[in-house]
Amino acid sequence: MNSRGFTLIEILVVMVLIAVSGSLVYLSVGRSAEQKQGKLFAQEMVSLVKKARRMSMSFSRPVAFQISSADRLCWVEGGGASLEIPEKVLIEAQGIAQIDADIYGVYFYPDGSSSGGEITLSAYGQPFFVFRVDILTGLVTPV
Repeated sequence: MNSRGFTLIEILVVMVLIAVSGSLVYLSVGRSAEQKQGKLFAQEMVSLVKKARRMSMSFSRPVAFQISSADRLCWVEGGGASLEIPEKVLIEAQGIAQIDADIYGVYFYPDGSSSGGEITLSAYGQPFFVFRVDILTGLVTPV
């Protein structure tokens, strides 16, 4: 008997290989998209911190960049819209002020100085962006 075609086992093996490779591609693409979202959030967050410094110097009064852990938001005091913290992003900070029960922040002063601190953004337990706010100059620098 001369059979042309594939056996059921051969078809199942090919289907399993396709499923495994498809899931690997899906995981890779999913992580890549989340990493892009995290980096975009980091850029927007740094932009808000710099905005707080500019506002303080322009209006000659202290201005705070604030982070709410309960609401998962960050914003500039008196500076308009807030920025939502993505679900996968964890914010850890050292040396920043506690403003309220669940609100932390960095104060900027009219002379350009600040209360200072270091903020680390991480996802899946891996830090992906760290920046420092200098006490004397108030400048934001990536670490």
